[in-house]
Amino acid sequence: MHERLPPPSAAPQAWEMITDAEQVFTLAMPRGWRNRAWVQRNGPIPHQLATTESPDGETALFLGDPTIPQFCEPSAAMFGLQPGTVVQPYTSIEHFLPSYAQHRFGGLPGFRLGAMAPSPELFQWTGQALQRAGATQMWITSGRLSFAFDEGPRRVQALLFGSSVSLRPIWMVHVYGITTVGDPEAFAPALLEMLTSLRTNPAILERQQQERARSAAQHQATMAMINQGTAILQANHQQNMATLRGMAANHQAHMASLHESHAAHNAAWQSQQASQAAAHHAQMHTSDDSHRRFLNAISEERTVIDGEGNSHQVADGYDRYFRRRSDGSWIGTRDHRDLRDIPGVNPNDYEEVKIKV
Repeated sequence: MHERLPPPSAAPQAWEMITDAEQVFTLAMPRGWRNRAWVQRNGPIPHQLATTESPDGETALFLGDPTIPQFCEPSAAMFGLQPGTVVQPYTSIEHFLPSYAQHRFGGLPGFRLGAMAPSPELFQWTGQALQRAGATQMWITSGRLSFAFDEGPRRVQALLFGSSVSLRPIWMVHVYGITTVGDPEAFAPALLEMLTSLRTNPAILERQQQERARSAAQHQATMAMINQGTAILQANHQQNMATLRGMAANHQAHMASLHESHAAHNAAWQSQQASQAAAHHAQMHTSDDSHRRFLNAISEERTVIDGEGNSHQVADGYDRYFRRRSDGSWIGTRDHRDLRDIPGVNPNDYEEVKIKV
C-alpha cells in the first residue's frame, strides 16, 4: 500500500504560476500535480476553469463549472436576454448548492449529501474580487457543502465551496470543489490558495468593466422607461375613474327621475283600477292576460310579479326589472344585462322580479 501524499505546502516553491492558452487569466497551482487552466464560453460570460490532480490520483481540486449559466431575475426578462441567460429569481447559496450537488453528482454510486455551513473566507474573497472588477452594488452569499460517493471499492469524500452573487438584475453562481479518498478539509487551504491567486488579464478586465458599465446604463434607461410608462398608466387610470364616477352620477340622476315618473304613473293607474275593480271582476278573471296586455300597451307599462306574489306595474321598454327592497324603486335593463354592469349600484339591495305580461 503506497503512502498517501500530503496536501500542497504553503511554501512558494510548492506552487507554480499557470496561464490559460488564451492568456485570459493566471493562477498558482501545486507544483508536480497534473494542472490544467482554460477558458470555456457557454454564454455571455467566459468561464475561467482550472483542475489539478495529485500524482497518486487520490485527490482532485477544481475551480468553476461551465454548466452553470448566468441568471436573470424575472422582473427584467421582458426587456431581452443575452444568449444562454436563464430566467430565475435570485437564489442564495445555502439553497442553490444542495440542489446543484444533487443534480450534478446525485447519479454517482453511493451518493450522500453531508452538512451545509457558511464560508467566511470565500465571502471575503468574492467581495474583494468583485470590487477589483469594478462592481459597486452587489449581494453575496457564500457557503460550503460536504458529500460522499463510491468510486469502485473506495469511498470518496467531497467538499464544495460556492458563492451566489447578485448584480441586479443579473446574478451568477461560482462553484469550487475537492474530491479525495482522504480528508477534504486538509485540502481546503490549497483550494483557497488557488482561488485567491487567480488574476484576470488587465486588458480582459477592462473590457469586462466596460461591458458592465454598458449593461448598467442600459438597465437605468430601461427602469426610466418603466417609470415613465407607470406614470402614464396611473394618469390614464385616474382619468378613467373620474369618467366612470361621472357616468355613475348621471345614471343615478336619470334613474331617480324615472323612479319619480313611474311612482306617479303607478299611483294614478292603481286609483283607476280600484274604482273599476268591482264592475269588471268577472270579465278580468276570464280574460285577465289579454286585457292586461291591452292596458299595458295603452299605458306603455308592463306587469311584474315580485317574490311574494305581488303584482306591480312598471314602465315598458326593458327586458329585466329590479326592485329595491328599501324603498320600492325600480331599475330596468336591456337583454341579459344585470346590476353588476351598472356603476354605483349594489346588486344586493335589489330583487329581480318576474315579467308577467
